[in-house]
Amino acid sequence: MSPKYKKAIISAAILMLWPAAQYAMDLEVGMVYGRRMVADPKIRGVYGNGTVYDPFLAVRLWKGLAVGVDYEGGYSRTGKIGTYQEPTSLKVTGSEFFVRYELNLKFVSPFVKVGYGSYSYQQTIESPHIAGHVVDGTKSCPSFAGGLRFFPVKFLFLSAELKYVPLKVKPYEEEVDLGGMRYLVGAGFRFSF
Repeated sequence: MSPKYKKAIISAAILMLWPAAQYAMDLEVGMVYGRRMVADPKIRGVYGNGTVYDPFLAVRLWKGLAVGVDYEGGYSRTGKIGTYQEPTSLKVTGSEFFVRYELNLKFVSPFVKVGYGSYSYQQTIESPHIAGHVVDGTKSCPSFAGGLRFFPVKFLFLSAELKYVPLKVKPYEEEVDLGGMRYLVGAGFRFSF
């Protein structure tokens, strides 16, 4: 992701969250971690599935409605590719804005979440036939998630989340799907103002 694009995302997040934070009752900070599946069978065959971590910051605007930002990192895999089984690596990261709605029950809150993010992907192939071959791109796409949050105490929550990202890219003539499901668990803190 270019520095110019990162600055735009950070600026937009601040502009979006700052006025909301003036009137919000709750600020949330947390992290989820878990398994990341790769949808494309060819890509999965070379690199396999992996793990991701996802820190987030959210502001509750009204009852169960919240907006926030998060960053997904951690998927960095190596493998062998092609006829000559040459060493290769793939790294995918992303940042997104999201809107979440949760139903606030006593100790558990089911939620749904919709986001829109920018994902960067980088593939490197170490080959004597093609010197320093690197695919480096960025693609924006939506994401969809749902799950449960548990509140053992008022300010602490534990979460379980199922998330889908349809990240289809076309670095060459053929489109590949770098997206897939994420099975995430995590924890965070909710600060009331």
